[in-house]
Amino acid sequence: GFEIGPVNDYDDTKNGSPKKPRAKKRKSDKSNYDDLNDQTRTAASSDNSSTSPKTKISLRQQVTLGDSRVDFQMTLTNPLTDTSHRVLFEVKNVVCADYEAGTEPIKTGPGHCVVVAPPAATTSSDDGKDSYKRTALFPWGKTRGQKFEDKTVVSERACKHLRNLQSQLNEDVTPVVLFIVNRSDCESVRACREKCPVFAEVLADVVKTGVKALAVRVRWTEEGECFFDGVVPVTV
Repeated sequence: GFEIGPVNDYDDTKNGSPKKPRAKKRKSDKSNYDDLNDQTRTAASSDNSSTSPKTKISLRQQVTLGDSRVDFQMTLTNPLTDTSHRVLFEVKNVVCADYEAGTEPIKTGPGHCVVVAPPAATTSSDDGKDSYKRTALFPWGKTRGQKFEDKTVVSERACKHLRNLQSQLNEDVTPVVLFIVNRSDCESVRACREKCPVFAEVLADVVKTGVKALAVRVRWTEEGECFFDGVVPVTV
């Protein structure tokens, strides 16, 4: 069967607001993706062989599998052997982030996302100064009486989607939860245990069994244009 190829990190210039995005390849963050790269290889057939057919890729949206629908299903097919591998993507939009201790605003209401970063988020640099790196958080919101596996949660749907991905895992299927970080000031993403510890537990469990957790960051211009801003690690 086929597996996902290595994850590469791309970035386009942040100077100004270009009319068209021009992604430039930069050095991959191997430390964040060694586990993924060790287990995977490029799905596309080599271009060096004139007799080797290229892998066919088909993409479908909102595919019903198990007890819910996945956002995207990508099928990789080898025309020569007629074998295929499916990659399932569940996409989560991430808009909230933590604050460095001492910089957090006064909370204005139950829906105001104010989470102070734990001490582990602040590290010492070579010059002895502390360095804070902002982390994106998911999920955030009111519980509104929602429950998953008899526990109060922010999003029953989000937890259900993770379990559904887990149920689809086999040698012919790679399930992926893909976090889209909709802000350019975050260096990583994690489950918001402060607001929904159940989601954090479910995410850790499904990843442990083989579901992939990936994240990409996007940045917005003042003109309302959105650009791919690289791959960021997911802390589980």
